[in-house]
Amino acid sequence: MIVLLLLSLINVTVGPGWSDPIVVTEEPNSTAPFQLIFRDEQGRFHLLWEDYQLDPRIGYKVFLIDGSTFVQEIMVSRDVNSFYISEVQLADSLIAFWREYNPVYYCIHSLEDGSEITPATHLFTEYTDLPYIRACPDSLGRLHVLRNVGQSVRYAVWTPAPGSGFIEEYTWMIPEAWIIGMILVDGDRVHLILGDGSQTYMYMQYDLEGNVTVPLYDFTNDVGNMARYPGLAVDSNGDLIVIGRVGISGYPSRYGFWRLNGRTGDLETHKWLVVSEVPSFEVSKDMVLLPFPDHEKFYLVWRDSYLYKKLLYVVFDNEGSLLVETTVAYDHSDEDPEQLANVDGVVDSEGNLYVIYGQGEEEPIFGSYPTFGWFNASSLGLEEEESSEQGTEPVVIEPSCNPFCGSVVFLVTGGVVSELSVYDVIGRLVAEIPVSEGVGVWNGYGSSGDRLPTGVYTVRGSDNCEPAVVTMLKEH
Repeated sequence: MIVLLLLSLINVTVGPGWSDPIVVTEEPNSTAPFQLIFRDEQGRFHLLWEDYQLDPRIGYKVFLIDGSTFVQEIMVSRDVNSFYISEVQLADSLIAFWREYNPVYYCIHSLEDGSEITPATHLFTEYTDLPYIRACPDSLGRLHVLRNVGQSVRYAVWTPAPGSGFIEEYTWMIPEAWIIGMILVDGDRVHLILGDGSQTYMYMQYDLEGNVTVPLYDFTNDVGNMARYPGLAVDSNGDLIVIGRVGISGYPSRYGFWRLNGRTGDLETHKWLVVSEVPSFEVSKDMVLLPFPDHEKFYLVWRDSYLYKKLLYVVFDNEGSLLVETTVAYDHSDEDPEQLANVDGVVDSEGNLYVIYGQGEEEPIFGSYPTFGWFNASSLGLEEEESSEQGTEPVVIEPSCNPFCGSVVFLVTGGVVSELSVYDVIGRLVAEIPVSEGVGVWNGYGSSGDRLPTGVYTVRGSDNCEPAVVTMLKEH
């Protein structure tokens, strides 16, 4: 059966810079399986998907970039009705959450070898009007979690407790919100995008200890009917990028772009990023927003919602200006009766983009398969030119102590450097250190004037500098 399906892929039209698509499961799944993909440090791809082998179960496997299997596909849920899957990385583990009828379960697998750390385990039983668990880690090894309880939204902080699930350190109800939306932790800021039940978006911000730093407010100004789950990313300035599908009565649907000041939550920019071109394509709810490593450029990838035949993408900057106009990545129009659905993706340290999407089949068998492809970022021609004035001998940055608590002195030898830049674990610039006569001092504070959270930071100088990696501990 898989051979016949692979033969059908011959008719796919592949966009410039994209690989041929690869079917990465052996068995058909549902008519439109929801799948999630994660890339580990070894370049292997961890796949989670719903409706494993045409049953309402959760499947898991690990494969390589050529589609070959590293860990055989298995069912990770219990052998009962399981759906509404979400996932999060925490340290060297991948955690999957799902709903089993009403109870919520989770499992944990190792990113190193795909092995099971925690099998399908009951988490809690509460009625949830909307069933997803949205989670994001912080630098302290905790999870910040959004979920619905009845028709209210709960925000909580969980600490993993090996063998016994999670310890809920803090929990707050947000009664003004009805829909969980999305969550993103950036340093000491916790960004929440929530819904109020009237198809609009609201923003709220907490610090890591649960204090409200930006009260809940509607930043969309009633522009139209918003799709339930937007895309979130942080740019190089620490501002929040929000992409959401908007339906406006009598007009083609579109993707809206909002940039919120990361510190104050104020709306800085709003514009329309992509507007539908019916009947050529229509923007869909199936979209994914992914930052480049520099957090100054972003991918937006989506499946058309007109014929369900195309995967499309754009590249834009943090002002919402398109760097690459709407382009077709994969076109399955010549492959009746295929239908595409549910895209997810990930970007590596070079800016290459990897996607997974559901490819529907009616022949030779009724079902759908997770289909994998990747995009070579160098084909965009957006790389920055390297300065010819940089020296060829490496410059060394040496910290006076590592780890450190209060402040640290950096000794710069082998060349002249006037400034050092500090980046957090997601590659965002968080501080700059002036250097005088080869010495720079950092007190652990960021560009905003606030003490940065404990964690690992990378310090860089000019292009020919060897970067230094330091660990900042909590002050006594």
